[in-house]
Amino acid sequence: MISALTPLLLLLAWQPWFSSRGVDVEIARVEGGTPWIRGTGEVPASAEKVAAVVTDFDDYREIFSPALKKARVLSAAADSALLHLVWPYPFPLRNRDAIVEYRMERLAEGEFLLSWKNDQKSGDPHEGVRIARVSGETRIVPLAAESSRVTYMYLGDLGGKFPRSAEEKAWRAEPVEYFRALRRRLKIPDPPK
Repeated sequence: MISALTPLLLLLAWQPWFSSRGVDVEIARVEGGTPWIRGTGEVPASAEKVAAVVTDFDDYREIFSPALKKARVLSAAADSALLHLVWPYPFPLRNRDAIVEYRMERLAEGEFLLSWKNDQKSGDPHEGVRIARVSGETRIVPLAAESSRVTYMYLGDLGGKFPRSAEEKAWRAEPVEYFRALRRRLKIPDPPK
């Protein structure tokens, strides 16, 4: 099975960017637009354990803190959830928020695919500056009984205009911190920088 993002992502020109803490990061720059960022790495845990972490929506704030200030589940079903997420930004900037729909699929051969996109509606909670374009996916592929390859991919919209250096810093930090959060939750030590 392929996600709704797959056709778009196949058209992007991915370029190796850097490696840190066991995560290989690529970027697909879109002329005049927001880039996509993709981080890939191995996690010494089963695909089921990694999938359990990325779908533990009730604990998202704890899992992804300090990068995430709030994570409120607005609705949930067996394979999906709608969350109000708030990211803290330092003064004088305002926090950023989004209403994000997550969907989990169990794929062939023990793979998992968690995809997400913005899904705001009138009357949704709001705090700070709304990030209107949220999109991405986490693909978890089992390698062995206690090892998985995780690919985390997202659209780098930060919800406003920032100096290029600030954008680059945020884009570089996100995929590495995502993997660090997974490892913390799974009680796995961080690899060296």
